[in-house]
Amino acid sequence: GFTMIAVTGMHRSGTSCFAGLLARCGFSLGKAYPLLNESRPDNEKGHFENLGAVAINETILRCAGGSWSSPPSPDRIAVTGRRFDEHMKQFSMTFDGDLFKDPRTCLTIASWEKNCSDDLDYVVLCLRHPASVALSLQKRDNMEIEAGLALWLRYNQSLLDGICKTPLIVTDYDQLEFGFASELARLTETLGVRMSKRQISRQADNFYSKSLNHARAEDIEAIKL
Repeated sequence: GFTMIAVTGMHRSGTSCFAGLLARCGFSLGKAYPLLNESRPDNEKGHFENLGAVAINETILRCAGGSWSSPPSPDRIAVTGRRFDEHMKQFSMTFDGDLFKDPRTCLTIASWEKNCSDDLDYVVLCLRHPASVALSLQKRDNMEIEAGLALWLRYNQSLLDGICKTPLIVTDYDQLEFGFASELARLTETLGVRMSKRQISRQADNFYSKSLNHARAEDIEAIKL
């Protein structure tokens, strides 16, 4: 079994969707920590966010003088993160699932890797077209398009800069629309679990739905940047 897989990516990039799909394919979300799982209009199938990891990440960002939508500098995050080394170690010792999901891990990955290097097997980065992400943030949070695009860049850049030795798997949310079983089969196989597309379709059917994709990159043309 796995010790720990971190599923992350910029907000509105399909992290909830991938965590939910992997859970349908037999990857455990664990029972040691509660999940933010209730359905909301912006995530009708649930968030699957591990509230233990979220609490650590949110506290680091807040103590460093920022938030998910206004991230502090990487240096501030690194310095502040040291105060939470024991919390991260405790989390990895008590976590009893296969994967935990939180977009904010993009910003704090260096701390997680430092403190959980023996337990962290993989990081799964969920990518989505930046225009779709910016549009989705505008719809949900009234965020300016430019700010949403800058935040997309910051999250993905932070993860790539911060990760050092943990194997990184990139998965494409936009590909799910054209063949979610193929994308998921590729992801699970990279994680070391072989599943046929038919198996995946049977287990994850009714979970992924194109209609839940509330913001599409093509719609961005209607917006004056």
